[in-house]
Amino acid sequence: MLDVLRGFALLGVLMVHLNTWPAPPFLTTEVQWAALTATRADRWTEFLATWLFYDKANTLFAFLFGAGFWVQMQRMMGRAAVTGAATGTSGSFGTLYLRRLAVLLAIGIINCAFFWPWDILHVYAIAGFALFALRNASDRLLLIGGLVFAFAGRPVLDLVLERLGTMGPALEMAYADAAILERQSATSYADQFGLFQQLTFVEWLSGGLIVGWLAYALGRFMIGAYVARRGWLQRSGELLPQYRFWLAVCLPLGLAGEFVATALSLETFAALAPLAGMKTALHFASVPLLAVGYVCLIVLVYHSGASGLVRIFAPVGRMALTNYIAQGIAIGLLLYGFTPALDMLGKIGPLALTVCGLGFFAAQIVVSHWWLRVFAYGPLEWVWRALTYGARPPMRRAVTRAMPA
Repeated sequence: MLDVLRGFALLGVLMVHLNTWPAPPFLTTEVQWAALTATRADRWTEFLATWLFYDKANTLFAFLFGAGFWVQMQRMMGRAAVTGAATGTSGSFGTLYLRRLAVLLAIGIINCAFFWPWDILHVYAIAGFALFALRNASDRLLLIGGLVFAFAGRPVLDLVLERLGTMGPALEMAYADAAILERQSATSYADQFGLFQQLTFVEWLSGGLIVGWLAYALGRFMIGAYVARRGWLQRSGELLPQYRFWLAVCLPLGLAGEFVATALSLETFAALAPLAGMKTALHFASVPLLAVGYVCLIVLVYHSGASGLVRIFAPVGRMALTNYIAQGIAIGLLLYGFTPALDMLGKIGPLALTVCGLGFFAAQIVVSHWWLRVFAYGPLEWVWRALTYGARPPMRRAVTRAMPA
């Protein structure tokens, strides 16, 4: 079930990245984007991607990482207790788990520096260290603390940073048209990622944005850990009536609230303009509702006769690390100006970007299904495991041969 949900979340993450990273104020100017979204099809594609996935996909992805980390932590703790290598939550279990996080942190930093400037893995690794420190926390602390961090952490921090002036002139220069056009015009890999590293330093590090995203991730991790501790995902087949109830409550409310918030954000419907002051509140209220609605919907389909509609996501989710990094590389090869990238920055709008993204994700489904029929792990999952345990696990699946009659 976790793999299915992770695979679906990866689809949403890809749709969000394709409709935000090439847009203002990162890689396209406002004038360029207005021209690229001049058609009704492009405007509605941008609207749908924002309405259905923006912030919801990241929320779901982080929640699932938290739940997955917690499940993994419990398994590793159990193995340590059985083998006698450690007791309780200390000893070799802790060393092994922290090494797993350290490897993920290294992979995330490499990805951020050389392949995908919007990498989230290093943030997840740091949040994982914090979750490890909270492994003995009560259910109440995980839930209440998670809600506070998840939905108040970033807005409060953004307000503090604004008051302190850390997100002032330097950030405005990084988002100015001249800086955007410079990022578009880079014709070598070194120049392109040199410019991205400047943006990362100004916005992410010195601007303090990383702290807000750490609060964002940790809050969702804590909620995921709470849900995993309660066994609600592991026992989903036993809890279908509850999933039906929360689907009926959360999905309609989340869709309606986020529809209005998106319309206000993109100024889609003039009639809604008087509600502009409610935009932020509606968004923050609707995101968790919609994310919960998605989880409930997928769980119910998974346990129905139409389970094949969602089970196709499972191999993508099992190779989440490999597929996530592959998506960032693919976006770069589509957009950037150095060889062999296609140099589409400022030239391709939401509809074409989304079609490209759906085509790439379909390829990821096919490749992931094939790969996991032959191999036991995704390529980067194998590296992650090997570095964590200090030993190379068998890559190919064992072939069971039938006995002769």
